[in-house]
This record gives sequence, structure tokens and C-alpha cells, in this order.
Amino acid sequence: MSSHLNDDGFRRAIQVGVILVLGSCLISQVMMQLAGGERDEPMDLRDQVPDDFNDEGLVFEDGYPPFISSAGGLMPEKAVFDFGLFTGGLVMIFLSFGIFHRTKPHDRRRKICNVITLISGIIIGFSMMQIVAHPFNSSIIMHVFWAMNIFWAAQFWIATLAYSRGLIDADVKWKGWSINRIRWGMFAVAVLSFNAMSLFIATGHLVESAIFEWTLTFSAEATMLTMIPTLTTSALE
Repeated sequence: MSSHLNDDGFRRAIQVGVILVLGSCLISQVMMQLAGGERDEPMDLRDQVPDDFNDEGLVFEDGYPPFISSAGGLMPEKAVFDFGLFTGGLVMIFLSFGIFHRTKPHDRRRKICNVITLISGIIIGFSMMQIVAHPFNSSIIMHVFWAMNIFWAAQFWIATLAYSRGLIDADVKWKGWSINRIRWGMFAVAVLSFNAMSLFIATGHLVESAIFEWTLTFSAEATMLTMIPTLTTSALE
């Protein structure tokens, strides 16, 4: 795939993908927060799960929680969220193949990690497309399933990308910072964010949990942007 898209084209594809995902998430979230109405009313989702299912945490007294995908529940913000996540998912799958073909490590372990990076990237992209089809306010079980796929796969994606390209990008820097160190830093942020998000949601602190969901998302998108310095010789200076 990399042979059919030059460095400039691949750089632009990365930028488009990041803008689609972050732009749609931020814009739709602002729209949801400002829209009011039904979004601020208590919401009970216990009717979506079996009677013997632990339904604790499915009653939202303060209305829609500030999670990223909460904006995919009602129009008009749903249109922005759906468009950004679906097209962003497609771009993610495309970029995953591009990164795979541009990463050609020599040792066996890094080759395996390169394959895992490809697989986890595809899972992320496909799950983003699926989460659009399963809004949390009408399909909570499948929504959580696809969301967890994204969260787990994102951590694997960041780590395996950092390791598989460790030697390839050893001399690449951005603003004087080693790209490899930035990637491992983003991995640390992702892992801490996921665990903090899980802890807070288990204890009923939805706002705090949502904050860490956002930091996990930003860490993944920032990691994608670390591919850009690898596409220019100036990064090696």
C-alpha cells in the first residue's frame, strides 16, 4: 500500500484521520453539552439488559454522562459523531495497512509486533465503525463491547507500534524529543487512563471516568501523529 501513496499523501491521510476523530468527538460533545433538554434528564437503561444482569450503574440521574460516545445518542450531534467515527474508522484501517507496509523490522519479535500493530489497528477502526451502529442509549451491551475493543486494542496498538519501529525510528526526533520516548510516554498515559477510567466508573464517578476516557483517546491520536516526523528527512537532523 505504501508504494501507492507517497510520503506527502500518507502524511495528509494521517492528518485527516486525526482531525476526523478528534474533531467529531469534540464538536459533537460541545453540541451535546449545550443542547440540554432530554440530555439533562434522568436516564434508565436497565430495560436493555436481562433481569439477572447486574444493572448497577445503568441509571444516570444527571442525564447523559460526558463520555465521548454519549454524543452519539441524539440528533443533531449524533450526525457529527457518526460521520467522524465511521469515516475515521475507515481511515484508521487504511493507515494500519500503510504503517504495516512501511515498517519492516528485521528481527522476529519486532516482525510479530508489526503484525499485532496491524491487527489491533484494524480492530480499532472496525470497532469505531460498529459503535456508530450501537448507540449507548439504545444498545448499551453492544456499545460497551465495541468500546472496550477500542480501549484494549488502542493500548496494544501503541505498545506494539513503539516496539516494532523502535530501531527504525531510533534517530527520529520532534522538537528535540525522541519519537520513541514520546510513543512509550503515550503508552504509559493510555494504560494509566484506562485503569483510572475503569476504577472511576466502577465507583460511580462518571465525570472523572469520562476525563480519563478522553486522555486515552488523545494518547492514541497523538501516537498516530508520531508517524508524521518519520516521513521527512528533517526529523533525522
